Amino acid sequence: MGDFDEGLTENALYQRYYSIRNRLENAILDFYLLSRHLPLQDIQQVFEPAYEWSRERRHLNEQGRTETRPDLSMFLQGWLSLFEFYAYGMLAGDMEETHGLMRGLMTTGLERGIRGYQHENYRTYQEVAASLSLEYGSKVLQENYLRQVQNDLPSEPDKAAEEVMRLYRQRKIPYQVASQLIEHYVQSPELR
Repeated sequence: MGDFDEGLTENALYQRYYSIRNRLENAILDFYLLSRHLPLQDIQQVFEPAYEWSRERRHLNEQGRTETRPDLSMFLQGWLSLFEFYAYGMLAGDMEETHGLMRGLMTTGLERGIRGYQHENYRTYQEVAASLSLEYGSKVLQENYLRQVQNDLPSEPDKAAEEVMRLYRQRKIPYQVASQLIEHYVQSPELR
């Protein structure tokens, strides 16, 4: 979180992030073993928050509230963040081949998971073809986007700071822009 990075030497900070990267790599490698050896009953227990969300969604549908979505639990927020992290990391290499690899890994993983589930639970084998289509809207110049962000900031400094940090955490604005907005609209609100 960076909350405890103050006072660390550059070497100590490097060691901390090195340790985090190693833990992350090992956690990702664990999925290889989990996908091959964790029994279905245990997988179902892990994914119970997703089933609970689905039950709640079904209940809302039955009430005719089809546009209402249940809140995402921290578990589901974690999955959302995992996909965000995966896409951001794969695209960060800025190579077209990596973009293709990203789509290929996702579609192959989906196909294997669905096929494995069907084979295990229905005692059948069914061909599955997943496709992942990434479509981008029209390009918007960053200056226009940032101007809109500034126009939408609340006038109260505390709420403006909250909104800036929310945009930064969601990677909708870079760190440098967040710092400038905090300095201008929060630390010097009279400039607004």
